[in-house]
Amino acid sequence: DDWSAESFWGFVKREAEADLEPGVVKEGGRQGARASFSGEFFVDFVNGGSRPEMIVYAQKANQSVDVDFPGPLTLPPRAAAAYAQLAARRVDDELHGRMSYGEAARRDGAPPIEVANVDVNEMLSNLGGLWLARLMSEEAINNIPRLARQLRQQVNDGFFLTESPAALASAYFIRPEAAFEAMDYLRLVQEASLRHEEFMWNLPGEFRFITVQDSAVLQPVPPGLWFNAQQISFAELAKNDQAWKRDFKKVEDYWVGHLGGKPHMGKLWGFAETPKGTIEPFSDSFSCTIYTKEQKASFD
Repeated sequence: DDWSAESFWGFVKREAEADLEPGVVKEGGRQGARASFSGEFFVDFVNGGSRPEMIVYAQKANQSVDVDFPGPLTLPPRAAAAYAQLAARRVDDELHGRMSYGEAARRDGAPPIEVANVDVNEMLSNLGGLWLARLMSEEAINNIPRLARQLRQQVNDGFFLTESPAALASAYFIRPEAAFEAMDYLRLVQEASLRHEEFMWNLPGEFRFITVQDSAVLQPVPPGLWFNAQQISFAELAKNDQAWKRDFKKVEDYWVGHLGGKPHMGKLWGFAETPKGTIEPFSDSFSCTIYTKEQKASFD
């Protein structure tokens, strides 16, 4: 379908079978089966334009599982051995040398991917170009089903990614009723970048729905259902760090300033201009706006 609020919410409700209350939004028509207990959505704006491809990695359990599902429904018999083999595998860490996958994952997250013994991030920085931006965004979506099938057979724990090139990422909690507007603005920014040489977006937009509990003093949003929108990209396809930071700031300014979003504190946030005229994340002026006076007083 064409890119619109109706098609966006129709996909979320019926194709993804998202477990959302019927009254969340009116767009998208009738409610679906609500059979998925979680879902991670990806939208390829780089290649799709006004008809982007959207995919969801949805998970189901117990009686919600499709009756004709061909994969394993329980823990595979060799799951423990598969975990042990993965944790013991030797990888090269650029900063700390050679170590086990388990140590590298605990230190810095997923180890980098290598193709023919070449780090993918290094390869990206040496190639560049619009063709590569389109290829990376397309392959990011195309590889999800393959990766999910592979790990499903090995451990069936719901995850699909064990290694990844280093990527820029920032995410924001936004009210569900503004979900389509948030992603549509990201679409406009990503499409505009394809006409410029300094920075081209090169990965899909990503989003999910999160139910926030009242479980911490310093949580950026109150309890309830939130739309979590994420902008991600490889830095290697930018001429310099200021090129990608300007676009990340542009999206953040809209999501926060216009839609009232709040940042995910574990990722990039707070892009602002410094006295030297450069754009940098984690600005003091932005950080002061994240928590309420009541939260700060309670924490102190």
